Amino acid sequence: MEIDLKHKMYMGFQGFMMRLPPLLSDKGARKGEKGAKANANSLSKEERRVHHFIVMKMAVVQDPITAEMIASELGMSNDLVVEIVNKLENLKTFIYRSDGKGINWAYPLSLEDTGFRMTASSGEQFFAA
Repeated sequence: MEIDLKHKMYMGFQGFMMRLPPLLSDKGARKGEKGAKANANSLSKEERRVHHFIVMKMAVVQDPITAEMIASELGMSNDLVVEIVNKLENLKTFIYRSDGKGINWAYPLSLEDTGFRMTASSGEQFFAA
């Protein structure tokens, strides 16, 4: 059985999932895509490097990633890493720190149970963000 999920958006309401009309879901998807592209295009080479490191490291260590760990392993100053991490979190697209210290959500993965388990081609398992 094949199900085409492209361009279908659902919203939860009082324990039920309701499909949004295509007119609304298409508009929302286009707006979200436009915003995500703008955020991605605003990143410098160093900011991308930090984000990619966070995602790859999080998938392997399965623990929140700290600015100190990033600075140490990438050979960058701690102040620069803190500045980059703050920017990535403020964009509300790339990372999130639930405790304000360790990064436990970095698109596209989460250390918290989201209900959607993923397996990387290298075998690491994690939850989809």
